[in-house]
Amino acid sequence: MLKEIHHRVKNNLQVITSLLRLQSRDIENDASVHHFKEAIDRIGAMALIHNQMYQSKDLNRIELEPYLRSLSKNILDSYLLNIPVKIDFHISLTHTPSNMIVPIALLFNELISNTLKHAFNEQTSGKIEVKVIGNIHEDIFFTYRDNGVWKKPVKEDSFGLELIDTLAQQLNGNVSRNTENGTQYDFILRSDR
Repeated sequence: MLKEIHHRVKNNLQVITSLLRLQSRDIENDASVHHFKEAIDRIGAMALIHNQMYQSKDLNRIELEPYLRSLSKNILDSYLLNIPVKIDFHISLTHTPSNMIVPIALLFNELISNTLKHAFNEQTSGKIEVKVIGNIHEDIFFTYRDNGVWKKPVKEDSFGLELIDTLAQQLNGNVSRNTENGTQYDFILRSDR
């Protein structure tokens, strides 16, 4: 029954995505179209999670690496960059508790989207590294790094950065950011035990 619920949620999220795409066709303002695209990408990340849960044998523990690989491919395809972007995954955590997967997915979606929008504008290639390890307490240590040359943001408290902080807090964790030689985020995310 839970699998059927995840399947229905995925279908509903896909309907919402389709409605937003149709609505965005009527918008002439480029900035508004951009906001719609970001919302569509976030909803798509959630739909992909529910699809993964629907197909999973164990609904309590979701395989993280195949999900992140699939999500990163979808995001890369949607941005259509003119340069090659290599993503290296180093994931020693095989399964993720189901209560953590949606926030982690939204976090990853935000990180990679921000990188693709802002980091590789003046480069001939890009590289992203994702490292995830866990411990016996089901805490997750998550590092995301790109080799991009970021432009100074127009405002320091952008929606994307605020969302990253909020998702880390939702996961009872914390985040630090280093912007030397690219950008690196280090997260400690704590499971509700």
